[in-house]
Amino acid sequence: MPHDPAIAAMAANAERAAAGSAPHDAMPGPFPALAEASGTADVRRSLAIDAGAEGLVQVRLGSAQPMGYRDLDALLPYDGVRGVVHRSTSAKTGMLVGRTDEDGRRPRPVGFESGLERATAISALIHPNTFGLKCQPRTVVFERPVGDVQSNTLDFLLTLRTGQRYYLFVKNDDALGRPKSALIGDQIRRGLPEGYGFAVISEETFPPYLRGNNERMFLAKRFPDPEADARLADVLIDLIDVACFTVEELVFRCGIGPRKADQGRAFDAILRAIADGALIANRRELIHYPTVLEAA
Repeated sequence: MPHDPAIAAMAANAERAAAGSAPHDAMPGPFPALAEASGTADVRRSLAIDAGAEGLVQVRLGSAQPMGYRDLDALLPYDGVRGVVHRSTSAKTGMLVGRTDEDGRRPRPVGFESGLERATAISALIHPNTFGLKCQPRTVVFERPVGDVQSNTLDFLLTLRTGQRYYLFVKNDDALGRPKSALIGDQIRRGLPEGYGFAVISEETFPPYLRGNNERMFLAKRFPDPEADARLADVLIDLIDVACFTVEELVFRCGIGPRKADQGRAFDAILRAIADGALIANRRELIHYPTVLEAA
């Protein structure tokens, strides 16, 4: 063992943690039998810790644990008619995981080909009136080509709780400023089935602060905290006769705990309440402690 007490303690703690690990502590894996058959179920490994002047200290680790993917079976497949994730020097392509009532709140990948498309998807996913959201849902073949453009794959299909369905055409201001875009939009409308709406989404719809606020609401809603939400609900009942209040006041009144992390839990509960429509805030300005809120 090293002479430095801090290093020695760290090494001892690592060994005790490794020795105390047991298979039932790990998340059950989908194929535990394969781990045993391959000889990885009880493989001992060591970890080298740089102890400075003491040199490298070898710490023995516990047996390898089977890896598990608790929600893998619940993940629904990407169902767009075309893929959107690709390497690009100009576009911000990628995917996020969304949950809608249409999918039974099961996770499904939602693709996007630009920052504006990502902002559009997040805005829909956090909105309380959204029932379903599909990306790249339909390719419309034009009756008459617009120059060399003969078809367009729509960006999203938004289904509201009222049953109304809208195809979303997401384009930046530069693209929408071209005469060609108006002709393409007209051909898309002609090719849509009866009963479906059509909406054009531009950068003006999502200014920077709105995008940032929605991103934080989306993250807050991804990790529910029933205890913090319940505490905020109790505070709002106490403030039923108060016209307005600040985020800082609500965080203080929630009193979840003294740590920064506790205050963060209260702040996230406030973001979820804003997203769900229980609290009203100006989302086009940065939502932070001085932000003035109203009860819905």
